[in-house]
Amino acid sequence: MLILLFGATGRVGSSVLNKLLSLNHEVVVFVRNKKKLYAESDKLKVVEGDVLDQDAFGKLKEIPIDAVINAIGADPLKPSTLYTDTTRLIIELIKGKPKVHYIGITGIAQMEKTFFGKWVVGILNRTPVKNAILDHQNAFNLVKASDLNWTLIGCPYIVYGEEKGKYHTDTKFRGGFKTIHPGDVGGALVNEVGKTNFQKIIGIWY
Repeated sequence: MLILLFGATGRVGSSVLNKLLSLNHEVVVFVRNKKKLYAESDKLKVVEGDVLDQDAFGKLKEIPIDAVINAIGADPLKPSTLYTDTTRLIIELIKGKPKVHYIGITGIAQMEKTFFGKWVVGILNRTPVKNAILDHQNAFNLVKASDLNWTLIGCPYIVYGEEKGKYHTDTKFRGGFKTIHPGDVGGALVNEVGKTNFQKIIGIWY
């Protein structure tokens, strides 16, 4: 499959890239600075540019992609619309391509929740993490309102740590203060490539 990847130089995106290449997928990455990209493969094509530069983004329009993985990340403690802005551009990019699968990241706040889950998210909305919650909520609203075939991986706080290779999955957030490591987020994203059941959020945490 031909996969378009955003965020390939980040801690989650770099894991996604390595996994896709190891599975022999063809990968096109859109990065601001290709010098920060450490992977090399004859299956890899690099397009350099800023996601907010529409001329640079336009270079991707003619690529016959099968799936898009959005692994772009921003500092969760600072106000940002980066994930929302990128998601909006991706939706425009693949509009009218019904067979393309959009795979992205969202937070636990966008998941269906139990009473205790709602209580935990309510607390998080009173902390600096509310910035990431808002950015992901706005992106989720765009995806949900679109006609895309979408799958989102619902992540709690992503902390540095070695990939464990196993984690709990759920379609409902039941509360508690959970974490997940970047490599396992990357693995969960790649695991959705090629699947055909869409419009779902899969929560992952330890």
